[in-house]
Amino acid sequence: MKEFTKKMNKQGLYFLFVIAITFTLNNKLSAQNILKGPYLLKPGDKNMTIRYEFDSKSDFVLEFGKNKKSPKEVKLVFRESKNGGNLYEANLSNLKPNTTYYYRLLKPSTDEWFSFKTYLSGQQKFSFVAMGDSRSHPDIFTKIMQETEGVHPDFIISMGDLVEVGADYEEWKNFYFSVVKGFVESTPIVSTLGDHETNGDNGDLFRYFLRNNETVDKQWFSFDYGDAHFISLDFRHPDDQEMIDWFIKDITSANKKWNFVYMHRPTYNFGGHRSDWGIDTWPDLYRKYKVDIVFAGHSHLYERFYPVRPDNEKNGFAVTYITTGGAGAGLYESVKNKSLLAVTESVNHFVDVKIDGNTLKLKAIRMDGSLLDELEIIKNKKGYNKAYENAIVSQEKLNTITGLNSAISNNLSDIPLFTVPARYHLNLRSYTSEAIPFSVQIMDKSAECYKVEAFKDTLQAHERKEVSFDVYRVKDISVSTWGTLTPELRLKLIYEYNSKTDTIISKRINYWPDHDY
Repeated sequence: MKEFTKKMNKQGLYFLFVIAITFTLNNKLSAQNILKGPYLLKPGDKNMTIRYEFDSKSDFVLEFGKNKKSPKEVKLVFRESKNGGNLYEANLSNLKPNTTYYYRLLKPSTDEWFSFKTYLSGQQKFSFVAMGDSRSHPDIFTKIMQETEGVHPDFIISMGDLVEVGADYEEWKNFYFSVVKGFVESTPIVSTLGDHETNGDNGDLFRYFLRNNETVDKQWFSFDYGDAHFISLDFRHPDDQEMIDWFIKDITSANKKWNFVYMHRPTYNFGGHRSDWGIDTWPDLYRKYKVDIVFAGHSHLYERFYPVRPDNEKNGFAVTYITTGGAGAGLYESVKNKSLLAVTESVNHFVDVKIDGNTLKLKAIRMDGSLLDELEIIKNKKGYNKAYENAIVSQEKLNTITGLNSAISNNLSDIPLFTVPARYHLNLRSYTSEAIPFSVQIMDKSAECYKVEAFKDTLQAHERKEVSFDVYRVKDISVSTWGTLTPELRLKLIYEYNSKTDTIISKRINYWPDHDY
């Protein structure tokens, strides 16, 4: 009997030990089951959406209120599951505008409180940050975010490319959520879709984490903050009539003092990729519907063009275009053009925008906190402030030079050989009412390894023209798996416009067999 009692006591101790270990493990698992979040989805005046991703499904509860003493409870709503993660959100409604709210998870219980502030509809004073292309280097993105916190924005708009491969679930943690943690709990980041987000899944994980229920291949949307309207376009559809019709309906119904468009690929871009997204359609729409600034990324640098409007609209609305792609991805070379570009630099940076009534003050800030650029726009019944008005340049000139800049930077669809040339195509278009004489030559350093017969031609007023010429090699070259030609091949296009001669240097021309001219 004593042996039996002794044995039972041992078993009892063993069971107590197992129960204690299980309780401890459960507590640890409970503390670790938040995979991502909390993070705010977008700014709100009377509502706010807060998202979490958990490693399991359960009845999760959030508590929130204007103070921590008497909070309300709301059950998190399950959205969907991806890669073992389970996305939930709390949809807070009927909030008071211009008010700070506190929130935390009640189930599972956490001690950490977070806060956010609603805005006031028609609010005249607020600020936001614009940045883009934060992928690839979390250390750089971290420094950008640290500097961003110092200017205290109400929210951030991102030009996309948050990750390198959108379909790679782990990259969303490593490149994005781990960096913005400590910020997005209280300040929303509203990103447009980047081309890297479409890699592998057409932007499905981007939609999962950061958007609502838009169709995966039609991810355009808008939102308001105070007296401003923000429109995000889907870069995949420059000529899509559905997106155009949506844009017109959306912006005409907004009725805000300030209008901003942001997307991944730039309409005007001299350095980096030298993009000309939607150049035949969207500049006219931006001007007609009074978009103040168009932000884009894609090229990893900073560019601010002088404000533009057509030559025949001397007192018309002007639009400013900014490329801000320096939040973390590898930098691209910039291109100078004193007549059209106010400021450009290949540097890691972000853009701080502060609005107070009729006045907008913009500063581009480098990663080290130094000032890169600044701009002031004042709008009143008489027009713009004198400095902004005096800076306005010709829409026709910008369109034409953008086209020349893009044309001289095409890639080759064949590798140049000693006896068999690669054919280079220049697709040119003039938007001006004057003829533009031009010539194409090979850069001196490239002439050591490549041969191009220089030629001259003239682009007539409002003419479309395709020019082709041969590129030979004269020395041995190498071609990487990415199509990079070494030594590098560069061309230059010399043109005359308004009786002034200028030169455009091509970007590094490489081999790209699937290139679409």
